[in-house]
Amino acid sequence: MKKKIVLLSFFAVVTLSVACAQDITGHWTGKVMDQYNVAYDFKVQGNSLTGKDTHPDGSVSDISNGIVGSDTLAFDVPVQGAMTHVTGKIKGDTITLSLSVQGNDVSFDIKKEEETQ
Repeated sequence: MKKKIVLLSFFAVVTLSVACAQDITGHWTGKVMDQYNVAYDFKVQGNSLTGKDTHPDGSVSDISNGIVGSDTLAFDVPVQGAMTHVTGKIKGDTITLSLSVQGNDVSFDIKKEEETQ
């Protein structure tokens, strides 16, 4: 009986954590160090995050190892030839992303673009 309760509790927690993941699907843009334009096209399925990262030079990379939670996200993208881990804090229509490039910590905000029809 105890095993059933523990097992049911575990599945409830997993289901709740997946259900609480924010749907940040869409096009997000911002500036790194107030001068370099970046864009992200996120797609969320459950707590899995995929999509594309458009770099300041216009090149596009796939997002890998992406996860999203109730107010956080994390993923990997290549930056200057090295796979870089990016973390983020979701605050409504703004996400603050943080990463380290060549030993320097960088944080910047991106905002969701409204869909035009």
